[in-house]
Amino acid sequence: MKRLIVSIIITLLLSSCARDLELPYDTFRDLRSYDTDLEDMLKDGTEDWIQGNLPDLKPFQEQFLNEILVPALAEELKWGLPMEVMTAQAILESGWGRSKLAKEHHNYFGIKEYRKGREGVKFYSDEYEKGKRVSRKSRFRAYECAELCFADRSEWFLANSRYQDLDFRELDCYEFAAELQKRGYATDIHYTKSLLRIIDEYKLKEFADWIKRSI
Repeated sequence: MKRLIVSIIITLLLSSCARDLELPYDTFRDLRSYDTDLEDMLKDGTEDWIQGNLPDLKPFQEQFLNEILVPALAEELKWGLPMEVMTAQAILESGWGRSKLAKEHHNYFGIKEYRKGREGVKFYSDEYEKGKRVSRKSRFRAYECAELCFADRSEWFLANSRYQDLDFRELDCYEFAAELQKRGYATDIHYTKSLLRIIDEYKLKEFADWIKRSI
């Protein structure tokens, strides 16, 4: 039953993208189930939960959570990547979706473009070298929608040798956040601490527990 729900969620999310895209992953090509009632339930339930549990959010924060929470859920159900961490990363790395890379290209994680034959888009980004912040121009991936960005993020983790010994389904959000720091995910030494602050401040674990019980 959960496999069917996962298929439905991912198909609904990917079908919301505007164009017929050439996906960089084959995993989702055969998903063909549709259930508009489930789609409406997830969207409406997310909006209601946010309004009831996070009443002090600014409008842009509420809008961003409504955009990314269900894609984050789909990736956890499919691969086990904790949605609380994926959501916190998107918030932290895109500035609540307000960075130029996020607004123009739906890249919420600062995913760089290293693939041959793909030009990507060029932006300056901040990195840390020996504890000091420096700005460098790099090529980043561009997406048509949030759903494709989150799906590609999962593919990145699954293909990265740093994480291949991890069983994501066995880790809770706090353990996974700690593993990111331990395995050199970010150059910022306070990266995991920032993620955990976001998870706790915006009740992301409470939301994740609630929405997973709902389906």
